[in-house]
Amino acid sequence: MHPLLTTLKSTLTRPQSWLSTRTTPSPITITLTTLTTILLPLLYSNYRTYLSYGPGGAPYNLLGWFGVTFLLYPFGRNMTSTTVYEKKIANGETQSYLSEDTVDMLNALKKEKRPAVGPHYVPQRQIGEFAGEEVKKHLDEQFYALAEQNSQLVKIADSRLEMHAGAIFLATEELANRNETTRQLNGECVHVHRLKDYSLHMVLAPADCKKVFDAGWGQRHGFSGVKIPRALMGGKLIELPSEYVLVYAPRTKEEVALVLGLTKASLRYLTGEEVQ
Repeated sequence: MHPLLTTLKSTLTRPQSWLSTRTTPSPITITLTTLTTILLPLLYSNYRTYLSYGPGGAPYNLLGWFGVTFLLYPFGRNMTSTTVYEKKIANGETQSYLSEDTVDMLNALKKEKRPAVGPHYVPQRQIGEFAGEEVKKHLDEQFYALAEQNSQLVKIADSRLEMHAGAIFLATEELANRNETTRQLNGECVHVHRLKDYSLHMVLAPADCKKVFDAGWGQRHGFSGVKIPRALMGGKLIELPSEYVLVYAPRTKEEVALVLGLTKASLRYLTGEEVQ
């Protein structure tokens, strides 16, 4: 028999010899493949949610998402608990800066359920129950008018926290250095998230934070009362006061009046002066 035919016959009569060389995936390989299949769609969905907020605070890209989602997440705090304010009230910080009219509106417009807020601490954004364009315009007009009416105390400047919109700042260096809270925010008092939801960040007195939270109208920032290491922020120190809170977006002109009342309370607290 020809040598080639002999070799072919030998191969065909022993097929198990080459089949037996195939390796079975290890348990670790199977586990990693399964996790990747499950996690990648979840991570991609989370990234798309992050981008849906629009720019604000952290870099608006994959690097910003990774930092917020993984590096900064351990520094976050409970955002609806009022314990930190109750402790301060018990220690004597009992003064409220809300007007009687604002307290009445807060009670009348009490929310039974808080609107949904995105899962990321930065940027902190409401992701449902948005205002219409007419209400947004009305809020803008009232916001800027409030600053103009109190120009001896406050001014409009670009937000140093959000980087995308005008914010109300304390008007003088003396006011900006009035106490630890004003220094922590470099004089920034209130800003509106104008790119999408029209929620606001502001600083309220501890007693007023509790009232706003109890009425379902706000929550803490995830990093309120937390010092973020410079190494994680590109050398920039982030240290927000515990009273730095998110106030939900108004959806009607009546709710705009409430939010403006809260803004005035914020300015009274930070300036120590009466606000018109």
